[in-house]
Amino acid sequence: MTQLLTRADLDDVCVIEKECFGKDAWNFNMLLGEYDGGSVFFGIKHCDKVVAYICARLIFDEADINNVAVLPQFRKQGMAQKLIQTLVDFCMQKNIKKFTLEVNANNLPAKNLYQKMGFESCGVRKGYYHGEDAEIMWLDKEQN
Repeated sequence: MTQLLTRADLDDVCVIEKECFGKDAWNFNMLLGEYDGGSVFFGIKHCDKVVAYICARLIFDEADINNVAVLPQFRKQGMAQKLIQTLVDFCMQKNIKKFTLEVNANNLPAKNLYQKMGFESCGVRKGYYHGEDAEIMWLDKEQN
């Protein structure tokens, strides 16, 4: 079950970041900056530890999804989809109906998930991920 994360959960989120993103992981201070800056964090816990999370910055009528990550041993259980849907539902209650994210153009599982959730590709950021392109994706719930 997804839940809104608190500052106390950021240590677990930091572990997920290191496990999933290696040298590109956000450190604790970066996560704290997002948290203190008003970004929302939702997570899924197993044995009282966060094993999957999503972070998004809410800007007026738009949600910019920063990170979606699931520990490798918990993948392929629909957790990322549940997190995205929880974020969308939360935002819709706040009348936020537009969502954007960047995904590594070579990350086919993530791109497929986002497309399944209704996101559409609308551009490319060349070299965004240490020389690899990022695909910019949008979801507009006003049109759906």
